Amino acid sequence: MARVPGRLGRVIEECDAVLQVALDTGSLWEAFRIASLMPSDRRIVLEAGTPLIKSVGLYDAVGVLRGVAGWDRAVVADTKTVDAGGLEARSAGEAGADAMTVLSEAHEATIKEALEASEAYGIAVYVDLILSRNPIESARRALGLGSHVILLHIGVDAQKALGLTAYELRGLVKKLSEEGATVAVAGGIKPREAGVLIDSGASIVIIGGAITRAGDPRSAALKALEALDDAGARCKG
Repeated sequence: MARVPGRLGRVIEECDAVLQVALDTGSLWEAFRIASLMPSDRRIVLEAGTPLIKSVGLYDAVGVLRGVAGWDRAVVADTKTVDAGGLEARSAGEAGADAMTVLSEAHEATIKEALEASEAYGIAVYVDLILSRNPIESARRALGLGSHVILLHIGVDAQKALGLTAYELRGLVKKLSEEGATVAVAGGIKPREAGVLIDSGASIVIIGGAITRAGDPRSAALKALEALDDAGARCKG
């Protein structure tokens, strides 16, 4: 399995798997409010979603979440980088993120530059398969370049158009894991489904709306953590 660097990697190593809460809102206040409701658990990773980054800027988005997370929990910047990989990785690192994302269909040079720049900050690079027509081949290409995390991702519009969520791709999660990838999975996942995805080979389960739009976001996050417990993904010590 590919080694994940930095704070995120340490949490995965100590806890086997993590719950990444995607804050896909255009409001910095709403992101802060929901992040503040999350349980104080090392397994919870806060994600500055792409809409948040576009609305308020990378530094403010990551900075506010870092303020909530402190230095014990990881923060991911979902940059969805397609060009200028080195610049965007440096910006994510300088903003205080522990990881950033690059699309798998970006040029090989973009992925390489993001990985090279990430080393100076000890941050992880997710390669997002959201646009890939051949996820296994895209994952192999990304792993060959040294990518840290492979993200199997069904976008919101695709979910609506196809009636498909990431939970239904458990077999593909297993195949990606068998390729040696540290697998993250996102796209319409419900809290109760998190444990099954861990059992299928995922190390990072990303949940957005099922937590952030729940009547009680904290309770929804606790249900997902319970599902991780049931899958044996508990922190050592």
